[in-house]
Amino acid sequence: ASLNTSTSYSPFFGHDMTLLRSRQPRSENEANHDDAAKNNDGADGGEKDKGNAKSSFERNKAQIRIILVTLLCCIVVVVKTKIIHARDAPPSPLSSDAYGDNAGKNEGDTARRRNPAAKLAPMGTIIYGAKSKGDDTAKLVKDAIQAGFRHIATGGFHSEYDERGVGIGWKDSGVERHELYLQTLFLENLVKGYGTNNCHLEGKGLCPPPSDLSTEDQVHLSIKSSLANLQTEYIDSVLVHNFRATLLPYEETLRAWRVLETYVDRGTIRNLGIVSVHDKNYLTKLYEDTRIKPTIVQNRFHSNRGYDINLRPSFQNWGMENQLFWILTGSAGGKVRNNNVVKSLAEKMGVSSPQILLYSFTMELGGSPLIGSKSIGHMREDVDELVTNRIRWKKEDLVTMAGVINKNFFSA
Repeated sequence: ASLNTSTSYSPFFGHDMTLLRSRQPRSENEANHDDAAKNNDGADGGEKDKGNAKSSFERNKAQIRIILVTLLCCIVVVVKTKIIHARDAPPSPLSSDAYGDNAGKNEGDTARRRNPAAKLAPMGTIIYGAKSKGDDTAKLVKDAIQAGFRHIATGGFHSEYDERGVGIGWKDSGVERHELYLQTLFLENLVKGYGTNNCHLEGKGLCPPPSDLSTEDQVHLSIKSSLANLQTEYIDSVLVHNFRATLLPYEETLRAWRVLETYVDRGTIRNLGIVSVHDKNYLTKLYEDTRIKPTIVQNRFHSNRGYDINLRPSFQNWGMENQLFWILTGSAGGKVRNNNVVKSLAEKMGVSSPQILLYSFTMELGGSPLIGSKSIGHMREDVDELVTNRIRWKKEDLVTMAGVINKNFFSA
């Protein structure tokens, strides 16, 4: 007798189920018996199929159970991993929940405060301003970072900044680049404050740059110089600079912005913003006319600009971070410095100084204060009281503080 060997496939075992059958000559009776069996199959074949299916399931039940349990375990691991990553992820640098009016008022903020890694000043909370630090820039930037600051603001072709010193400072700090937020300025050469002391590029006709460069070429040169000075492959934000109330003509701003947008497209710049714009119509037009929207507006905190009280709802609607300078040196600082009401409020709230209390007040307004401390002790106080153990305000205390500066901030 010859043997017929065929192989069937099992989803669990593969091609390893060999069937052997003996082929023998059949008698006429056997053939008739087979015909009868076929006829019977037409009547009860459905029942046999069900039986065969059930029998197959019973045989492979253990393997099916193993596969289902394995899949379930995989799903659980993936879900738990995503939850952990979401919980531990740092807040967005421009998140209104993390750094705006609701900062420090929710359970997520409490969780971050319990995390040892939160004993820092994340991007967009408080900002170390490196202006007017001269030859001490590198050392002070290093001190600020080691004290806990993570957001550093400098300027490109600006005569009062040492941008290269900022690059040296952060490199010496021992903190990785991805943990920092480096911000600089673009100044067109007709803006007051423009200077080429930060231009250290090698190459004919680069430094100092020709005075007749187009706006577009000025942007290219400025960004190239900033990348070299800061010793980085990308810049977290570049702000178009204006000097106080003298705004760059809108069309010039737009020309510069168009070029900066191409750097955002390439990932060389991550955010764009603008300085010293208290004109709502100007900001509205810029927001509407640009492809890459401004995410930062950096303004003076001063009475002669109404502290931007009327603009704050627009900042929130546009999702703009409001960076503030001249906090202590401007009108508000003068009002609180020797004010007995503010001193009493600071004592009541357990705050070390009226100056710290003023910084905290601006944060309650949704602002991000630029701080230029030169003392490492003060830097540590800033991080501790404004971030690590963030000051908690009651509504009546906010109203009291506003009454000293401008009562229109809050109503009783």
